[in-house]
Amino acid sequence: MEKQILGYESIDLSRPNIVPELKLFLHRHQLPLGKDSRTGITEMVSAVGHSCERSPDLLSQYMSYKVFDRCPDDWSLGQKLILRGCEPLPRRRCLAKTVAKQDLKPFPDSLWRPVSNKSVNWSGLGCKGFDCLKGKKIGSDCVGCFDLGTEKDRFVKVKGKNDFLVDDVLGLANGKIRIGFDVSGGSGTFAARMAERNVTVITNALNNGGPFSEFVAARGVFPLFLSLDHRFPFHDNVFDLVHGSSGLDVEGKPEKMEFLMFDLDRVLKPGGLFWLDNFYCASDVKKKELTRLIERFGYKKLKWVIGEKADGQVNLSAVLQKPVRV
Repeated sequence: MEKQILGYESIDLSRPNIVPELKLFLHRHQLPLGKDSRTGITEMVSAVGHSCERSPDLLSQYMSYKVFDRCPDDWSLGQKLILRGCEPLPRRRCLAKTVAKQDLKPFPDSLWRPVSNKSVNWSGLGCKGFDCLKGKKIGSDCVGCFDLGTEKDRFVKVKGKNDFLVDDVLGLANGKIRIGFDVSGGSGTFAARMAERNVTVITNALNNGGPFSEFVAARGVFPLFLSLDHRFPFHDNVFDLVHGSSGLDVEGKPEKMEFLMFDLDRVLKPGGLFWLDNFYCASDVKKKELTRLIERFGYKKLKWVIGEKADGQVNLSAVLQKPVRV
């Protein structure tokens, strides 16, 4: 049982295609004083995702580098492994590629100043500059989101009945919102708006189709490079606010969204707000599935708006308050 929990046998190190650096990283280390009385473990093992075992060739390619030298310019390979459930990644002993000159703006001007192309490593991406990305739809949570001129209206101007103003939502918590988590954060505009109001927000951002993580960081807010299949690296009941939209619908699979919702509930503190922002439902069935899932958590509905279109498509926006459970 101990070996299974710690992941000792998740990767077969006897395979011929396992590179030496990966074998060294996964080598077991005996505790010098024997069994630890608090945890019960006798060996230390390095963390690597169990799903890495399903992609041994990609993993060996990713771990093929010269120790103490520059890492290969292959962040997209690492992201491919992450999206296959292989996280945390095992690469440690090489030096990450940097850009020559970042050309960053001071905070808070950085929140709305255009981000320089020089601030980003464009390798592995189809576009090689932000002009190429402006106006493009890159997933459900990014339609022209790299154009800060357009983004500047978000959360402060209403375009439809499903749009909530950030100050109205903060007012529901009577000034008790201090830290938050934006699950499908796009280019970091929600975090930027909250930063203007002295609220710290962590933005979950993979580089799917664009340099989201670098862009968010260049604006002066905190990006988290993590897939939504991963358990969030936060303790229970820590965030005052969780914000998410259609990106919560992971691959359109109800069971994946259920796992995700339970983890979001875990990190949201009692009395905290869950802001569901323009969640797209392709059908009435999808809306009913989402409604049933939300109702299972027993949240109080502070705002609940359904915008229906003639073709049966539905957008759901809500602000929900987590109950105290004892």
